[in-house]
Amino acid sequence: MNHHLVLLVLVQVLFMIGNMMFVALAPVLGKELAGSMSLATLPLAISILTMLICSFPLSMAMGQFGRKPVFAFGIVANLAAGVIFFTAVKLQLFSLFLLGSVVFGLSMASANFYRFAAMELVEKHRQALAISAVMAAGVVAAVVGPNLGAVTQHLFFEQAFASSVLLYIPISIIAMALLLFIQWPQLQASSTKVDLPLDLKGEIWQPMFTAAVAYGVMVLIMSATPLHMSHHHYDFSDTAWVIQWHLIGMFAPSFFVSGLVKRLGLKGLLLLGALVLVASLLVNLIAQSRTLLTLGLLLLGIGWNFLFLGASQWLMKLSEHKNGAKVQGVNEVLVFGFAAIATFSSGWLLAEFGWITLNLASLPLLALLLVVLLKSHGLKPSLTAVVSD
Repeated sequence: MNHHLVLLVLVQVLFMIGNMMFVALAPVLGKELAGSMSLATLPLAISILTMLICSFPLSMAMGQFGRKPVFAFGIVANLAAGVIFFTAVKLQLFSLFLLGSVVFGLSMASANFYRFAAMELVEKHRQALAISAVMAAGVVAAVVGPNLGAVTQHLFFEQAFASSVLLYIPISIIAMALLLFIQWPQLQASSTKVDLPLDLKGEIWQPMFTAAVAYGVMVLIMSATPLHMSHHHYDFSDTAWVIQWHLIGMFAPSFFVSGLVKRLGLKGLLLLGALVLVASLLVNLIAQSRTLLTLGLLLLGIGWNFLFLGASQWLMKLSEHKNGAKVQGVNEVLVFGFAAIATFSSGWLLAEFGWITLNLASLPLLALLLVVLLKSHGLKPSLTAVVSD
């Protein structure tokens, strides 16, 4: 395997460990520091809103200066976020925790381009394996991240999770050391205008919409789950268990997605992903135990993986030989716009209407996605071949 890709996968593993720990801890710390369930998901929402604002400028910066300096900037932001989180927990300041979430959002915005960068490090016929490898890195993070937060919850400091957030510092230092050894392809000259052919102007939005809906629905349920479990007096270890299996569901399918596409085609994979998300919501409606919550969140992760990985491949093919930096930037803005709205509303919907209504609210959006996928003319055999090579 390309050793530069291996290094990028290791960087992704380190980032995802921190990211998954943030997913598990942010709602809990948000509720504790703010003293309100309605505001508990605000830190996570702010980090996603920051991704929304920063994704396009960062993508354009990559197009002008290359991947490495922008990825290095993201790692520095990750380290700075850890320092701010630690200070916020020590001083019990919700406002400072929100500032840390902004800085962490910068890191997340940068790291979300790893999946596109991975495809640039390998030959065209190995691009599907490259993106799957980067996505599969999340499996390690899914196991380590939430449990790392649980293990270090009361380590060294009186304030819960102070030691946990301090771990962002060594994680960032190691990631930076690995990044410095990755060599990226030379920048290709690109125009300042996204000049897509007429037959792609409509199609280019279909994978963007697919990824946005997948991310929005996933984040809506995921960010509410720790609060829902806390409200019903589950231990944090139970919450970490459920989130861990959700994260495994998000990334483990990356190992066999190519095989599924060979059997089902890319359109079949995307339709299956949408149906799995529907199944997840139906399980959540009757989930009154840790076991059912685990199953519901596991399915939520699997459905997201099928849709997000498939949509990323779809978008990459449709934007081939075009101004990829702008296309990818627009895609990230749309995806994290949906995610920001979902996260901002998650805590409020849970507090005002409850867990069942929160899940039911996603069903009309998934129904619309199914209609879009069934009517799509952009999922041609050539696109299937790209994923299954």
